[in-house]
Order: sequence, then structure tokens, then C-alpha cells
Amino acid sequence: MTSDLPLPLRAQPACVRAAIALVTLTATAGIVHADRRETSLHAHVVGGALALGDHGHSGSGGWGGLALRASRATHNSFQYDTQLTLGYGTAAFDQGTFPLQGGSPVMAPYTLASQLARLDAGITLRLGVQWIPTVRLAVGVQATRRASPVVTYNGTEFSGDASGQPSQLAANLVGAATVGLDYRWNRRLIIGAAAGASTSVPGVGDPWRSFDVTAHAAYYLYWR
Repeated sequence: MTSDLPLPLRAQPACVRAAIALVTLTATAGIVHADRRETSLHAHVVGGALALGDHGHSGSGGWGGLALRASRATHNSFQYDTQLTLGYGTAAFDQGTFPLQGGSPVMAPYTLASQLARLDAGITLRLGVQWIPTVRLAVGVQATRRASPVVTYNGTEFSGDASGQPSQLAANLVGAATVGLDYRWNRRLIIGAAAGASTSVPGVGDPWRSFDVTAHAAYYLYWR
């Protein structure tokens, strides 16, 4: 009498074992390459410490903003991306020289506010599938609008025309690097956080340096 129970795997014919191995390998490969051919949209909240240069003076403060990033992956381990960042920051300076209210120049401490818009492009290394360590390198251009300084002299604040220095527009070339950790919530949604730094290229505009912390969510699309 023949049993209806399946044979153990080792007792299966060689062709059956080969088919099972092929299916297993294909499934495993599908998991490993789950990131290939992804297109994604990222929304970031970013903020951190800021160091500014202004006419040879150095100041420090903080900044914050929002960023949108679009990316395209052609391999499971990296993606190409471009990012638009909009932000606002302030920095305090120990002293500067100002002709307050059109008078003789005086030296006094001041604060300077800046609005920024940055467009960069880069590459992000992605070193996992569900838990995903990331490393991003990018370069781009940054435009800033610096408001008139707020000067404190003899206990009085002077701003706008009274400070003797109008608002101004400036531009920089900027390089940025970040290290982060993402979590794949499901096939479409990834959330994560990162820390990084950005710096302007010397000789192009006043110096800009920042240390940044970012939290973000990303939505992934699959065209194929």
C-alpha cells in the first residue's frame, strides 16, 4: 500500500529539488533588489546650527526650513536625487561697523537674518532594504536674501535704513553631506532621520556653514 504523504525533500527527484532551489533563489533575489527602479518623493523638516560670514565678520546662530526631494533608483544600493530647500536663519555677530542714522561709523554687535533657497543634486547610498542606512553627497547653488542688520548700540536697536546697511542678495556654491537611517514602513512609505553638514565653496559669496538634523517621509512609485 502506498502512502499519500509527501516524500521528504531529500527523497524528491533531482529535478524537483532543482525547481525548488530555483524558486527560492528567485524569491530571495526579489527581496534583495526590492529597491531597484524606484522613483520617490521626499518631504523633509530640517534645522540646525548656523555659522555665517558677513563682510569679514563671523557670526553664529540657527536655522530651519523645509525641503522637497525627488529621486530615481536604478540599483538597489543607490539613487540619484535633486532637492529644493527653503529656509530661514539668524546669526549674532560680536561687532561690525555701521554709520547709524547716517552719522559717523561706530562699532557695535548685531544680528543678521537670512532667507535661503537651495537647489542641489546628488547621490544617496542605500545600504539595506527594511532598515536602510543612508549616505548622501550633493552639490548645488544657494541664493540668500540677507535683511538689514539689527544693530545694538548704547542699549538702542537700529535696523533698516537706520542701521546704514540695506538688505542684500547673495549667492553661493554649496556642498552637503548627510548620514541617516530610514525604515521601510511598507512598499510605498519610508520614514527616516539624518544628520549632516553643508558648507559654501570659498571665494563665492560670504561663507555659509551649517550642521543639520532632518526628519522626513518618502513615498515610492514603481513604474514597472
